[in-house]
Amino acid sequence: MSALSTSAPGIFAAIVAVFRQNRVPCLVLNGFALALVVSYYQVPALASFWESLGAFKTHWSFAFSCVSTMFAAAIMPTGIQKLMGTLPREGGGKRLVLLMLFWGYRGMEIDLFYRFQTWLFGDAHDATTLVKKVLVDQFIMSPVWFVPTYVIALRWVELDGSWKRTRPTLNREFWTRTCPTVLITNWLVWIPALALVYSLPAALQFPLFSVVMCFFILVVTVMTRRSSETES
Repeated sequence: MSALSTSAPGIFAAIVAVFRQNRVPCLVLNGFALALVVSYYQVPALASFWESLGAFKTHWSFAFSCVSTMFAAAIMPTGIQKLMGTLPREGGGKRLVLLMLFWGYRGMEIDLFYRFQTWLFGDAHDATTLVKKVLVDQFIMSPVWFVPTYVIALRWVELDGSWKRTRPTLNREFWTRTCPTVLITNWLVWIPALALVYSLPAALQFPLFSVVMCFFILVVTVMTRRSSETES
């Protein structure tokens, strides 16, 4: 009980600090995502654009999910970090390649998971179907697979792709503070965002996911880097 009491303030303090600094981008992003969903259902003039985007995604299938996630989660955040001067001075090219490899794979994996959700629960957009998809996504797959593997991969990238250097950092602090902090942050960002994502037709879910992912990567990168510096 004492261990839980000691670690809990640190977890929530980290979450508060991150979102205090990023609350405006978070609100803007979710507002933008909401506007995109509303435009699809309420603005007939944009129907041809949405139909073209959905057809493009369907035609290129996993190639689209691979390349779009590389861009949204690796290339664009790296470019923004470079402009902000927060990237390491050395090894930037290797870091970008490692991020692109991971996110190319993860994008296809998430695309496959979305297809599985559609097969399992159908493609209806009623409240019951949306709740089922969000619950499975956020309270089964995220804590069991998506969040832990993502945080480990990010730590591996930050340590120059060295598993020998990464493995010792996956200690008790990592599992009891870093991962829970990222998981709760994940819920705060993705539960409302996924309600919007899953409200779209299957072909348009992944493009909206890519937009939200770009912001989320920036937030978690800052958070996990601070956690890593504290542990060091």
